[in-house]
Amino acid sequence: MHNIMSPVLLTVLTFSAWFLASYLYHGLGITLGYHRLLTHSSVKLPKWLTYLICSGGYLALMGSPAVWVSVHRLHHQKSDMEGDPHTPMDGFMHALVGWMTNVHAFQTDEEIYRQAKDLVNDPVYKSLGLTHSASQAQLCIASCVAFRVLLYIIGGPIAVVANLIASVTVFFSTQFVNTVCHLPSHGYKTFESNDNSRNVWWVALLTLGEGWHNNHHAIPKSARHGLKWYEIDVTWYTISLLEKLGLAKDVVLPSNRIMEQRQLKITQNLTKTLETASK
Repeated sequence: MHNIMSPVLLTVLTFSAWFLASYLYHGLGITLGYHRLLTHSSVKLPKWLTYLICSGGYLALMGSPAVWVSVHRLHHQKSDMEGDPHTPMDGFMHALVGWMTNVHAFQTDEEIYRQAKDLVNDPVYKSLGLTHSASQAQLCIASCVAFRVLLYIIGGPIAVVANLIASVTVFFSTQFVNTVCHLPSHGYKTFESNDNSRNVWWVALLTLGEGWHNNHHAIPKSARHGLKWYEIDVTWYTISLLEKLGLAKDVVLPSNRIMEQRQLKITQNLTKTLETASK
């Protein structure tokens, strides 16, 4: 029995190790790299480390960093209003995947240059595409395929299968932020944010902290999204570790005053709503 189970146990452990490594690589590539680092400038990292982390997002089919950043900045500017590229107010499936096929209707290529003007002149981001064209999507897909071929050579089929499962999970969990975390029927609001953004615990677990979405929309530049002790935020733990190692600089955190002001506003609005309902 021991001889029979040993190969099985080894396979399980190997798969688990590759899955965890892949999940963190691709997940942090999106949450830390594309989102908190590039989009919101919540933290500064050495250029080589920035590229390395962001590669995880690119190889999770997130596409051009500059384009991703420009779309996300547009989302913040028009969150749950007309012009928001992926609000579930236009339909759940639209927010989940449909918006990707019709993003030109919300943002022109010229708008990308305006929204991501801090990235368009970077040679690496520029080479990965600065438009909503099919060519930049094809480049991303080709790069993803080449990466998995290399992974197969290095780690064999177990590594590839584990990576693909992790990548698909990370990809769709990111879309859950666009959908579930903007549904009034889910989660809770801690702060006033002038939209439907919600904190949803299970999305936060899947997305390494991005599911504390109401916190994020209320204080977008904060490097920390899980602002309560029980709001688990793996991306923030990673930033904190990098800061202790001397790699992360200019980490942006909200002051107690700012958080109290945001909470006070939502409390006042709730009080007004209850008073109106009682009349």
